[in-house]
Amino acid sequence: MTNSTSRRSIDPSEWRGLDVLLSGGDKLGKLVDVYYDADSDDPVFLCVKPRRFSSKQVLVPASKVHSAPAGLTADWSDEDVRGAPTTKPGEGLSGADEQRAFRHYGMDYAEPTTDNGRRLVRH
Repeated sequence: MTNSTSRRSIDPSEWRGLDVLLSGGDKLGKLVDVYYDADSDDPVFLCVKPRRFSSKQVLVPASKVHSAPAGLTADWSDEDVRGAPTTKPGEGLSGADEQRAFRHYGMDYAEPTTDNGRRLVRH
């Protein structure tokens, strides 16, 4: 998923349950959910459950995750993901959490245009 054409042709929700590996080959966890842009419906962040019994999910930018033979590969190192924003299953992100996720990965954040004041939604 390297450009908007490939993002639209591949729905990362189809990857749920696959392992997500970091750029060094270490396993980050399993893909469990996807956050989409509320305006464009493009995938923005993937929720990755790092451990089997973990109650948190790590957010990883969808644009930097690619399908690979062993599952999915994220173009991020363990150091990049350390301190990344997290969420809990079934809980949405607050507006502040959304902004923090974008800032953590050096992504541009545009103010939401939705009635609920959120830029990201889960499907």
